[in-house]
Order: sequence, then structure tokens, then C-alpha cells
Amino acid sequence: MRIQKKICLVGNDGVGKTSIVVRFTKGTFSNSYLVTLGVDFYEHTFSKPSAKSEKDDQLIIQIWDLASQISFATMRSQYLSFSNFVIIVVDYNRITNEFIQPWIDDIRKHAGEDVPFLIALNKTDILEPENAEKIVKELEARYNMKVFPTSAKTGDNIREMFAYIANSLW
Repeated sequence: MRIQKKICLVGNDGVGKTSIVVRFTKGTFSNSYLVTLGVDFYEHTFSKPSAKSEKDDQLIIQIWDLASQISFATMRSQYLSFSNFVIIVVDYNRITNEFIQPWIDDIRKHAGEDVPFLIALNKTDILEPENAEKIVKELEARYNMKVFPTSAKTGDNIREMFAYIANSLW
């Protein structure tokens, strides 16, 4: 069985959306700031043994890296439609309601009330582990959703986050 699902990444400028996707799909990281214009597309396939055939079941995720600039707001609203999952990427240096709540509102308005989403708390490689854990717990309590502390630079928790999403989409 082959299943195809759409995942969108949203978040403010410079939070590391593209870096997270490139780390996940290509296994690389660049210190250069890559500006996304409109949307960039990536793809990854997960496999697991099939209960019904000898071939593995496949989950193909299309990852849509959405630009955050105001000028792309109309297009972004269209890109969010028909999403199966959304990742809100937040830079741990900019954790305030103004950097999270507007994205939650945008997702609910354009992707739908039932579309699952989580927060990727990025750039945690420069945090002490206990501080990252404390921030994650605070965000999970405040927004009542799963939060993954991630580092596109080191790769920490990137694969685990996407595996969590894949498991929820099977």
C-alpha cells in the first residue's frame, strides 16, 4: 500500500524551516540563510512491513516549506489547504505568543480545525539540555500540543519528529 500525505512547515523568517527540511531529506546543514520565495517542495518515503502483502507499505510525505513573508500570505493560505499535518517552527530565541499564536490561527483557518500540528523548537543546540526540557514543558502546557526540541545544525530530534508525524499519518 502506498499512501501520500502533505506536511507544511510554517514559522517566522529565520527560524530554520528550510534547514530542518534539508537536514531531514538530505542530511546536510548550511550556515547560510536560505530565503524561501513562495514554497519549496521536498519528499521523503517511510516504509514498514505490510500486514497484507510481501511488499512494504509506504508513506510518502510531501513536505511544503512555506515562505513566511507577508507578501506571500495569500498564497500561503492556499498552500495550507489540504494539509495532513503542519509543523510550526519556532526559534528558541524568539519564543513569544506573537511568534506562535498567529500561526496556530492561520493553520486552523486555512488547513482546518482538525489538522494536527506541533511545534518544532529549533536551534536548541545552543541551550543547556535542562533549559530546553523546561521550555518544551512550558510550551506544551501553554499550547496543549506536542513540542519537539530540534537542532537543524546538529540534527538532534529531526528524524524523531518526522517519525512521530509519519506514525500519526499511517
